[in-house]
Amino acid sequence: MHQETEMIVSAIESLKQEPNYFKDYIFPIASAFFTAILGAFIAHLALGRQESLKLEKDKLIAANKWTLDVERARSSLVAIKGNYHKQLRDNPIQRLASIPSILMRSEPVVENYQDLAFIVPSEEEHNKQAHKWAQIPRINAMIGNYNALLHMWEKRNEINEAFKQAILGTYGNKAFANITMQEAETAFGSAGLVALIDVTERCIKLTDHIIIELDDFLENFPTYAKTKIDLKRLKNFGKLISYSNNENEILLELIKPEIEVDFSSVQALYGESIQVIKQRHTTGYE
Repeated sequence: MHQETEMIVSAIESLKQEPNYFKDYIFPIASAFFTAILGAFIAHLALGRQESLKLEKDKLIAANKWTLDVERARSSLVAIKGNYHKQLRDNPIQRLASIPSILMRSEPVVENYQDLAFIVPSEEEHNKQAHKWAQIPRINAMIGNYNALLHMWEKRNEINEAFKQAILGTYGNKAFANITMQEAETAFGSAGLVALIDVTERCIKLTDHIIIELDDFLENFPTYAKTKIDLKRLKNFGKLISYSNNENEILLELIKPEIEVDFSSVQALYGESIQVIKQRHTTGYE
């Protein structure tokens, strides 16, 4: 009996495994550690993908917003120009008499140029010929000149209203279209008349040049922006807005510059050479 008990005990002891520190301690800890590392890596990839997708969305939103704002600006100037298009000859007095005080509801374009950081060309692209609309300073100048032009038209309206009152007070209901330079000078004074001619011609020329600049932006900026946005990833989010004049004859006609002014008839009023007068009316877009 004692011998049988010893045999049973011996058999039980033989079933007991020797301690395995790797299996019992190191492996569970290592497994938990690597599982945590893998989870963090996967989360990092997912977060990076989400941030990358958000960046592409932000680019698309910014590009579309700029396109819409520029289209609104072009429409505003086209509406202003529609008040005198094809009514101007080269005589400065006829031109100022042909443009009425214009009722304006246009608002300045307020933009955050940081939104356009994505269009800045790489060093390799910069070493080549940079795209016209990859230059944020050019866009800044376009918008700045547009906003300044709106104020210029408002100023022109003020001076023009004063001019109208002077003419009416001096000559009654005599039609402006038939007013001579001498009559206008008598009624409004030489300084006032020069100021009105100056602001009128600045408005005419800058309106022409900025309409052309805005139209070029609408035609070419979306094409360039497209090269900077991964649109394949955004097919379920939205599309890049693009514009085409679609052979709109009325719009295409309004985009054309007005006839150039001839200052020779008012040179004596200015007391300056034609070259000096013309130089003062340059816009930087010539």
